[in-house]
Amino acid sequence: MDEHELLVQRFLDQDLTPEERVAFLQAVDADPALRRRWLNLEMIVAEAAQLPKITPSARFLSQVKARVVPPSVSLWDRVRAAITVPRTLEWNLAGAMAAACLALVVVGGVVRLMPERIVEVPVAVTPAQTASFGAAPEAKVFVRLVILQPGAHSVSVAGDFNGWSPTQTQLERLEGGMWTATIPLKPGRYQYMFVIDGKQWIADPLAAEDAGDGFGSQNAVLDVSI
Repeated sequence: MDEHELLVQRFLDQDLTPEERVAFLQAVDADPALRRRWLNLEMIVAEAAQLPKITPSARFLSQVKARVVPPSVSLWDRVRAAITVPRTLEWNLAGAMAAACLALVVVGGVVRLMPERIVEVPVAVTPAQTASFGAAPEAKVFVRLVILQPGAHSVSVAGDFNGWSPTQTQLERLEGGMWTATIPLKPGRYQYMFVIDGKQWIADPLAAEDAGDGFGSQNAVLDVSI
């Protein structure tokens, strides 16, 4: 990760001081490649937040539990292990009779504990559920607009993407007098201006291109592509 990538990451994480934010925006204004990298990372963060969260099925959880939790040992397995484990015995008459009596008692207890009949109960097995997804939404790019206006009380953006409405898309104030908004746009070419305190219209000083509006002013131009 180079110095510019680290700076972009710290900006997205809100980890920059007001002075460092100003320095970052100046670097973005001077380097179109850095601005594109910044906007691409913004798009990735926004898209990741909208990914569906898939909950594992009960069948999957039971299969994982069966592989992780060791199976319980039945009474019959414990008795069989106790009988079949090899031992060294001193064979004398008293020991042999004691062992025979013990074996008879154990076998009798096992026979008494065993059920008289084993009934097999069929269990309906439901087919595995598959997640279904609707049609993919139309591709959009999340664009982040930023402007430095420490003395402003409100900042909005108006452009041909929102009918040039000065109230529809409001920017959020950050520390150091920074205002920002992230908006989803379809790929295309857009013109826009910032509206300060509802009355002062200014072009984006960080825009890479501008165009005349036909009335003697210049609009900022934004090219959006995937």
